[in-house]
Amino acid sequence: MLMTYKDYMPSDKVLYLKSALEKSSDDTYEMLATLKIYNPTTTLILSIFLGSLGVDRFFIGDIGLGICKLLYGLLTFGIWPLIDIFCSFKKAKNKNFMNIISAIN
Repeated sequence: MLMTYKDYMPSDKVLYLKSALEKSSDDTYEMLATLKIYNPTTTLILSIFLGSLGVDRFFIGDIGLGICKLLYGLLTFGIWPLIDIFCSFKKAKNKNFMNIISAIN
């Protein structure tokens, strides 16, 4: 299970996930198989091409920030979408990690 998710989360948190998985029950593994995991590369591509519309934020489930980015992205003269290109890959990995940890606990 760990090998499946290691590319989809921050590399510095893999050991923490390993220890959390060792402490969890077998039912947790079945629940993790149905968990929504976001592909960071897809998020990055969406951020590059459709980031000014907030599509990357909608994709990873940040609906509120997606709406704000859609409304205020143009008011900031494209600064917010440009900065978000560099943050979206890491944001998707952190979101995956938080989803996995919340499912384990």
